[in-house]
Amino acid sequence: MNGHHVHPLRTLSARVLFVLALGLALTAPMRASGPAGRVLFETGFERFEGYDPALDLVDGLGRGQNGWMSVGRGGNGLLTNLLADFTGQYAYIGYLGPTNRDTSVNLFRPVRLQPDTNTLPVVVFRVTFSVRDDTPSPASADDFRWSVYTPDDHRLLTLDFHGPDQSINYALDDGKGFVGTGFQFEYGAVYDLELWMSFGRKRWSASLNGASVAYELPLTTTLARRPALGSVDVVWAAHPKGTWDDNYLLFDDYRIVAYPPNAVAPLMEFDRLDAQGRAVLKVWGEPGVRYRIQSSNDLSVWTDRETMSPSGSDGLVVWTDPQPTATRAYRAVALP
Repeated sequence: MNGHHVHPLRTLSARVLFVLALGLALTAPMRASGPAGRVLFETGFERFEGYDPALDLVDGLGRGQNGWMSVGRGGNGLLTNLLADFTGQYAYIGYLGPTNRDTSVNLFRPVRLQPDTNTLPVVVFRVTFSVRDDTPSPASADDFRWSVYTPDDHRLLTLDFHGPDQSINYALDDGKGFVGTGFQFEYGAVYDLELWMSFGRKRWSASLNGASVAYELPLTTTLARRPALGSVDVVWAAHPKGTWDDNYLLFDDYRIVAYPPNAVAPLMEFDRLDAQGRAVLKVWGEPGVRYRIQSSNDLSVWTDRETMSPSGSDGLVVWTDPQPTATRAYRAVALP
């Protein structure tokens, strides 16, 4: 991101790769085939699924297609015109603001899942989207968001795309507002978003086109119990409140899947070089799952280094490479 179009990554992989070069880590989460997950809901908004492009996704009376619902009333619907990276029919939110006092509009399709933290503790949400504005202006640009809610409408997290400065931010359920990720989005660029939510460890992470923008953040800061999943909402928020611009968000290939613990890649982070020049890595995985750390000097031949299993509730393992290096690639692979 940061002004660059990045080719979307659409495959799930059970490993994480990064290259250590002079103490700098370049992360690129990847996912490979593993144990099958349970699809909670998926749609490409196609006609064969029952979507009628002549109708709103959710109309002004609250009547939604295929179980979609809304909070607030605002522009939304289905489009069929061909665009790069969007095929067939796809949905949109925005463009035409509400005529009432709503300051935000949520579209969502309820799933209502109490995750099984033993067999299906990880939920992955994927969607392809693009923020569009025919005449982008910081003075008249709204926010678009992806928010996760429990069945009783407790908002767990939000990933926000702030129109005025094109910053990407997140919010937890701690009431402290938005925190910047240090990344920006580009109008017209197409992004593949993945939200990984561990309901066993109560943590979440997010990536856009394979680049991590948030990782290992609390899934909840206020709920003592493990939360249930109610919905993943797409949100249009007026900026400033009550003043609507004509920008909009396109979205397609909306998918929510619950996975076994060893089907989802661990998260690997470069922590530091120690005094001997050895790489210190942090690996977050699911407790009880075995992960194998591998290294390579050429990204072609990989060498097994160590197998480990997180034991703490946070799933964190810290590993130090016994061999000092200036340049080396690492990846962590989930084992059956």
